[in-house]
Amino acid sequence: MWENIRSWFSDIRERARFLRDWNRNAKDTYVAGIIPVLMEAKITVGCTDFRHQFSRWMAGGFRVKVLSGRAMTREELYEIGQFIIGDDIMVRKLVSNGWDTLEVHDTAGFVGLKWQLRNYTISLPSYPTPPRS
Repeated sequence: MWENIRSWFSDIRERARFLRDWNRNAKDTYVAGIIPVLMEAKITVGCTDFRHQFSRWMAGGFRVKVLSGRAMTREELYEIGQFIIGDDIMVRKLVSNGWDTLEVHDTAGFVGLKWQLRNYTISLPSYPTPPRS
């Protein structure tokens, strides 16, 4: 029983470390001029329809907020999401750390997109469903 509790806390630390590293790297690449927008990730509830056996209850969403100084179009947010889910290692880390939903939102507008991360972990060719608004 005590091992289960200890592993639960180590999972929390691993998720926090991943989130902290992601935010630091996003900030550093923005400051260096490598990417044109500032991004910040945080944990959200996620989409309950996207749950999988490793999802964290009430904390399955990985939301990326994009600060560009203006409302972004759906296509621009889609491109950012595609870049993230195109990184197989990152998607596998997200899923293994209990996230089931990738959300990409801007800070000025009302557009936000969601991807079911489980659809992007299969190494066989597949045709995942398009993101939901």
